[in-house]
Amino acid sequence: MSQLFYLRDSRTNVGSTCLFWAKDGCGYTSDLNKAHVYTIEEAQRQFNSRHTDVPLCKELVDELATVRVDCQYLGDSGEKSECDEYVICINGDWDGNDVYWLSQFGFSDINYNTATIFSYQDALDIQSLGVGINTTIYAKADIDAIARRTFQAANVNERRMITAAGIRKPKRPRTRQTTGKARGNCPHCGCITWGFNPYEAYTCAQADAEDRGFKLYGNCKEVKRAKQISKAKTEGEAA
Repeated sequence: MSQLFYLRDSRTNVGSTCLFWAKDGCGYTSDLNKAHVYTIEEAQRQFNSRHTDVPLCKELVDELATVRVDCQYLGDSGEKSECDEYVICINGDWDGNDVYWLSQFGFSDINYNTATIFSYQDALDIQSLGVGINTTIYAKADIDAIARRTFQAANVNERRMITAAGIRKPKRPRTRQTTGKARGNCPHCGCITWGFNPYEAYTCAQADAEDRGFKLYGNCKEVKRAKQISKAKTEGEAA
């Protein structure tokens, strides 16, 4: 299996299509021909530093790539001089930015490779039969120039494309649970206290009152005495 990888940004997709790091780190792209290709060492290093940048085996991604056309790059429609091949775009349907094409037997398909090729007159005849369907005729040569290879998120196979390809999933650090309290020192006796207000220096009595929800002790000595009694009682029960 190839030791080359694309680096997918797993945080988002464009429609069903994956985004990958572009060549030389110049943003993201859905065009596999513009995606940066990493060695296994480079891919592992990137994955270790940011778990959302997921390496996918280039060989396996290329096998499942589909050719699509971004609507943002569609040019002028209609008949072109010295062109005898045309394709028909289905207007109003998108997957992200990608458009659908009239394929065999009158079906629409987003995979441009399945688009049926017509002469311009045949395309006009087909277009005239499309009751209730809005279509546009484009010169095939123009669309060939902007068509690109893409890869869909539904085709990601983590076992084959990541782990079996030699990439180790980094261990994500556990987030330590917190009570939301800030640590401080009692201004009277210096003992460590905990409270929800990080800007307030809690006394022992105030910290105890916040824990209980009501005030029971008036000073540090009373709080310490109560803790000693509770500790002795607990140790006695354990014995």
